[in-house]
Amino acid sequence: MRTVVLRVVALALLLLLALVAALTVRTLGQLPDVTVYLVREDGAGFALEPVYRRMRADAHDAAGAAHPSESTVRVAIAALAAGPSTDEAARGLGSEVPPDTRVLGVRFADGVVTIDLSSEFTHGGGTASMLGRLHQVRHTAVRPGAVEAVRILVEGRPLEVLGGEGIMVEQPWSAPAAGLPRW
Repeated sequence: MRTVVLRVVALALLLLLALVAALTVRTLGQLPDVTVYLVREDGAGFALEPVYRRMRADAHDAAGAAHPSESTVRVAIAALAAGPSTDEAARGLGSEVPPDTRVLGVRFADGVVTIDLSSEFTHGGGTASMLGRLHQVRHTAVRPGAVEAVRILVEGRPLEVLGGEGIMVEQPWSAPAAGLPRW
């Protein structure tokens, strides 16, 4: 009799352990794995706001990167060009990265990620829009502990000046210790 009770208890514990494992896997599969920075106009100017997204695993795999951070950055920057979700747009968030911008390449070396974007990145918008897209790409690409600085190329050439207003582009750029930009 005692053996039967022990077997039933052991079986119940195994079933409970399997249930906990299944719930853990399901929960982890729903956690965001990428932070992208969208723009919010607040009446006094513009500010970046972090948005946490879950990117499909096959999107990471399709990126074909040599370093895990490369595929993450590639997918995140492409998400900026895709713009906000319906829910994010309803909350007043947007993207200044032109929708037809393509990520041509991402390279990672010594804590610096180099992002090569199509020429569409430089088209359209005024000073606020140009600053916004720079801030979005830079902050989205920084990954503490993996990516400490960002270099932006356009069609394979270093981006030195952006827009007709002549915004000078610091290369490589490192995130400041103090908060997110406002402009």
